[in-house]
Amino acid sequence: MGAGGIGYGHGMQRVLKFLASLKLAVFTILLLAVLTSIGTFVEARYDAFAASKLVYRTPWMFFALGLLAVNLTAVMVDRWPWQRRHLSFILAHIGILLLLLGSIITYQGGLDGSMRVGIGESNRFVQGPETDLTVWTSFDGDRFTKLVERRVDFFLDPPQKTPVSFPTDSGELKILEYKPYMLASRRVGPSESSRAGAAVQFQMQNPRVNVTEWLVQSKKGDMANHNFGPAQIYLGPLPEKGTGGNEAFVEPQANGTFKYAIYVRGERTKSGVAKEMEEIETGWMGLKLKILQYLPQAELQWDFREVDHPTQMTNAAIRVAFNGKEYWLQQDDVLKLFTEKAVYILSYAHRRIDIGFDIRLKEFEIGRYPGTTRAASYQSIVEVPPIGEHLISMNEPLKHNGLTIYQASFQEAPDGTPTASVFSVNYDPGRWLKYLGSLVISLGVVVLFYDRRRSAKAQMAPRKWEES
Repeated sequence: MGAGGIGYGHGMQRVLKFLASLKLAVFTILLLAVLTSIGTFVEARYDAFAASKLVYRTPWMFFALGLLAVNLTAVMVDRWPWQRRHLSFILAHIGILLLLLGSIITYQGGLDGSMRVGIGESNRFVQGPETDLTVWTSFDGDRFTKLVERRVDFFLDPPQKTPVSFPTDSGELKILEYKPYMLASRRVGPSESSRAGAAVQFQMQNPRVNVTEWLVQSKKGDMANHNFGPAQIYLGPLPEKGTGGNEAFVEPQANGTFKYAIYVRGERTKSGVAKEMEEIETGWMGLKLKILQYLPQAELQWDFREVDHPTQMTNAAIRVAFNGKEYWLQQDDVLKLFTEKAVYILSYAHRRIDIGFDIRLKEFEIGRYPGTTRAASYQSIVEVPPIGEHLISMNEPLKHNGLTIYQASFQEAPDGTPTASVFSVNYDPGRWLKYLGSLVISLGVVVLFYDRRRSAKAQMAPRKWEES
């Protein structure tokens, strides 16, 4: 006869006893403790992303959790047939198994990403954790065709280990190297390509604000803009009407001068021609606009420096070789590569996931600690069809279409004016199993304490009878 009255072969019974043994349970707990300790160390040294890739989502961790599930199941089978005294023990084991099952479902089908929405703007795309490498091409500069889209995980499988390349009309486009932690500094330089657009370096200044930035056209005649909170600056053809806010438009001329137009709440209030280093009164809070430098053909260029650990300023980057030259491309950015026949755009970015509805940021409110610029609280007033307006704060998320949208952070201009809200978007299909598992474990604890109290009373009853 097998364990608990069930007929097992001798070999099967030995396997069940081993799987249900205390030795295997201790080994599993020690393995989980070691992995968790390593993960904590990696996260403290690097970040949560590195800990997830190197520890928490590795075959070792899945093996340990699978071993835990097998051990818990074998222990329950080994105790069959169950009796009333086994109830708390069975509930606790079932609860843990439900937690593991819910975690597996969430891992396979869940979503945990971020979304940036500018004030007055809408967005429906969440930035997911996976990264894609995408190549587009165009022969006229207007109509682009997607050549390649490939999911890549350069953190675990860098191109130094597994080379990546794509054919083009000018030879192969090769990904040579991946660096997880790079400090990038942007600069604008002259371009040799006849397809490149113009660039201007401008300064916007008053006694409290001093913003110096570049505007770079993606191609000739295109419109480039920079939003620094109180207003937007555009480089391109002057429009007949503004878009409704405080705006300045600058259009370079062949003789080195600039046509400009100033708008206040969509109405043109000033226009004219200016030269480099000439101040232009905008009428917005005493701000003055000055064009510092003009390049008729320009492109964005980046300087990168590798560091050994992540900071708020670091980003991943890849080194690209094309047409005899090498370039660095940081994550969530694009690289434009020009040939005599075509233009290629290489993107290395987090995957964008369509959530199926738009989120429009109507207002963003921020409270600061008295006497400081530190944010004490912040919240967003959003508009989501068909539910209308909704407040999202740090303690009040929005729940819609199975998604939970939390207030995560915000972005601000150099003068401290908020420009965008950042939301954390979560979809957890295994949440109900996790809640059920927690409830079952709690019920098991209640049953355990009830049984112990009843057992203590039963042991006290004979003593009282003997004393009487």
